[in-house]
Amino acid sequence: MATETLPLDLNGPRFHRTFTYTPPPSSDHSNTLPSPYKLTYADFGYRNETHPDQERVVLFSPPLMGSRLLFATKDALAKRHRIRVISVDRPGFGGSEQVPAAGRLALWRETIPALLTHLSIPHLHAILSHSAGTLYALDLLHHLFPANPPTNPPTNPHQSINILSPDPENPTLLALGAPWILPAHTGAMAPALLKMLPAGLVSRADAVGRMANSAAVGVGVSAGVVGRLGGLVAGSVSFVSGGGASTNTSAGDGNGDGDDRETQKEDAKEEDRVWPGVMKQIYAEGVPGLSEDALLVLHKGAGMDSAVGWGGWGDYDTLVPALVEGLRRAGRKLRVEVRYAETDVLTGNGGVEGKGAKWFDGCWRESVGGDSGDVVVFGSRTVEGADHDGVWGLRWGAVQEVFGIVGGV
Repeated sequence: MATETLPLDLNGPRFHRTFTYTPPPSSDHSNTLPSPYKLTYADFGYRNETHPDQERVVLFSPPLMGSRLLFATKDALAKRHRIRVISVDRPGFGGSEQVPAAGRLALWRETIPALLTHLSIPHLHAILSHSAGTLYALDLLHHLFPANPPTNPPTNPHQSINILSPDPENPTLLALGAPWILPAHTGAMAPALLKMLPAGLVSRADAVGRMANSAAVGVGVSAGVVGRLGGLVAGSVSFVSGGGASTNTSAGDGNGDGDDRETQKEDAKEEDRVWPGVMKQIYAEGVPGLSEDALLVLHKGAGMDSAVGWGGWGDYDTLVPALVEGLRRAGRKLRVEVRYAETDVLTGNGGVEGKGAKWFDGCWRESVGGDSGDVVVFGSRTVEGADHDGVWGLRWGAVQEVFGIVGGV
């Protein structure tokens, strides 16, 4: 039997924290971002206020359903591994104010360092993303570690924080679960057809999600939303836990982190049980940000230029080599682990052998020079049994594996 398992108190103060950010006058976006800007976040898992150096801090970058609550079901697991989880509502989710698609990446890259400074967190032990959260995680790192820094950069007290570990023997882990990949690289039908839809229809993603939720239909956190919006894969995700369960009810093939199989099974059952309540809470708080994130990932909407790409850096094949060079200039190292779902309607089936996965892995290996370079160590594998929305589900063992790496267990 698992220790410190759910039931989960989503009404507790750990899951309802607020931070107000005022961009400094020197900010690149002081005239375009809301000022002051209010965001909501969760701060859960292990805490040791007497000896905070014993906490292993993980920043969670959520999927298309950008709620801070999606990772709440990992609370007990995080405590067992002495991991503190910071999970932030993206604009238009929970209490975080809405921001149009074109300004969302810029806001994230400014507010996250400011929040970490506010929380007196000197660096992160891991950044863990899911699906569309990959864009936000990589954009943040790309701008904090530019390959060609400006000669006279604007003075921003929060941008000076180095969020990566200074210890080259224990570099920060970047764990990317079912990363969002443009359909041009995957051959996946659902997102390709969705990309053909007009921006006005894509901008109704939050309404589609609310309707499905009110009808007690599980729309998932990424793949299900895309499917419902396009009417393309309805029913392919019948019940998906926030990075939780899948339609397959068998346990995964172990996790290699010290959590025994029985504990994993019990945790997964409890996650399945509480998941409908988690989604109910998310929708009750509001999900208008879903529409703007849908526009963002598809390069649609006002201010979005597919020729320029995301965040001014284009696509992963241009970002990754620039990030590697930026890390080299800064003298920082990064461990990158990618986990692909075995079945994935968004990035193509087949896990690491899928078309999209091979392209994404190639972006890293070509830049790193294989699996291990001077500043990046790279690895990827398939999470057997998992689908796109459930890649970090407790049932499959991938999140236990990552927490084991971070917690040193």
